Amino acid sequence: MMEKDKNIERQIEDAFNSIKGINKATPKPYLLTRINARLNSPVKNNWESAAVFTSRPSVMALGLCLVLAVNVGVMLLNTSSTNKPVAERSATITDEDESSATFVSIDNIENP
Repeated sequence: MMEKDKNIERQIEDAFNSIKGINKATPKPYLLTRINARLNSPVKNNWESAAVFTSRPSVMALGLCLVLAVNVGVMLLNTSSTNKPVAERSATITDEDESSATFVSIDNIENP
């Protein structure tokens, strides 16, 4: 029990000794002046104004809804086009060597 107490006391002393010589953090000269100048300067070019506009939560939500609507629309159009009946035509072409090949083409039939 005494050895644990001595070990704990030694660890506490090591922790206190590790913080000796620590100084207060100081910013570089004129940092606050630069920050205030940047905050007070107007938006300078089109890219910055576009970034400010698109970073608004309402614009982001609207863009997300637009992407989802396009995806749903594509999925609905894709499923409606797969339900159409398909007709098959075949044609036989004969070569000069009396060998024949059959080519099949598939046409979509439009319902009136």
